[in-house]
Amino acid sequence: MLDENLRAQLKKPFGYLCKKGNCSERLNKFDRIISVGDITTYSVLQYGIVPNICITDDITMREKVPEEVRNKINAEEYEILEVSNPAGSITAELINGIRDSVEALKSSKRVRIIVNGEEDLAVIPAVIAAPVGAAILYGQPGQGMVLVEVTEEKKRRAEYLLKMIQT
Repeated sequence: MLDENLRAQLKKPFGYLCKKGNCSERLNKFDRIISVGDITTYSVLQYGIVPNICITDDITMREKVPEEVRNKINAEEYEILEVSNPAGSITAELINGIRDSVEALKSSKRVRIIVNGEEDLAVIPAVIAAPVGAAILYGQPGQGMVLVEVTEEKKRRAEYLLKMIQT
């Protein structure tokens, strides 16, 4: 279980907070994109951008995602990978699935990781696995989306957070 200090750290945006669709112009400069979350993936697709990797769990705010969201995501051609990851955790299965999927960033292949459980913390192993210069997007509840440009500094921060979660 996450302690309160760690929980507070994880609530802070890990990158640039995009509000009301102001991410589309920023996203156009990236050719390697990972989206975490159903609503985030849906929003990116609405911009006309198809993420190389998307990580979804069919849940948003503890509710099943609307059919419109599911249909939009399902309309894209992705190689499907299913992993298990309980709420509030980061399993080795999730980490390995993300790491293996990063190969999609080097080709035209697209991967959708479907998480049985919860994908809320998947941004951490995604930052660690992604190459420097990739973009990772995830939802910031009630505020918008966060755009993380992967840097060596972001990777170190993600490795620190992962250690904190796993201890």
